[in-house]
Amino acid sequence: MTALAAPRSGGPGGRPRARALAWGLGARGRVALACLAASLLVPAAARAAPVDALLARIEKASSQVDTLSGAFTQKSRVKLFRQELSSTGRLYFQRPRRIRWEYLQPDPSTLVLDGDRATLRSPGAPPQTFDLARDAAMRAVFDQLTLWLGGGSLASARDGYDLAAEGSDAQPVLVLVPRAGAPASKTFARIELHFDARLLLRSILLREVSGDEKEVTFPRLERNARLPADAFSP
Repeated sequence: MTALAAPRSGGPGGRPRARALAWGLGARGRVALACLAASLLVPAAARAAPVDALLARIEKASSQVDTLSGAFTQKSRVKLFRQELSSTGRLYFQRPRRIRWEYLQPDPSTLVLDGDRATLRSPGAPPQTFDLARDAAMRAVFDQLTLWLGGGSLASARDGYDLAAEGSDAQPVLVLVPRAGAPASKTFARIELHFDARLLLRSILLREVSGDEKEVTFPRLERNARLPADAFSP
């Protein structure tokens, strides 16, 4: 959904649409997935029960969420150059489809989603608006992001992913591996959604087929807190 953004995707310069695609979790060319070999050794029937149980727990918790807010840290690891880049920001989310994803350091920029309209703002550049009803690539980015934040049923991810449950009851992990031929398989190798004991996101790990990774960590998301009146102003 590039997840949240390339480390410098919010900076001035570059084509606006390319920068916006580099923003969202899952944008093309930024995230990828590598199948978990161990999971392939376990019969599908044996894996189904824990996955179904985890999905049921997540969906029950998500049904009680109207808003989410909190700070985040994004680390981008480039395999070829063996370097790690870090950025920080804050997130506001309101079900079913309103998001403010704001980078604060080192390159400030803000992406706001309200329904089928997305607006990207960066210092020194005019705001860029995207009609997601006409832009399938951008819509896919935000569909994934809203899904992971609780704006839809994670069970629907089975249409394009093989799912596996890992971690513990207190810190469960939902693993998504794109199925062969699915659109996401061209970009993703592996996606991990890490949850806390409240079934709120702790982190999102996005692994590219190239071996590059992005990890977005939420130290503590607040559930159903009052959001600023202008949280979703473009």
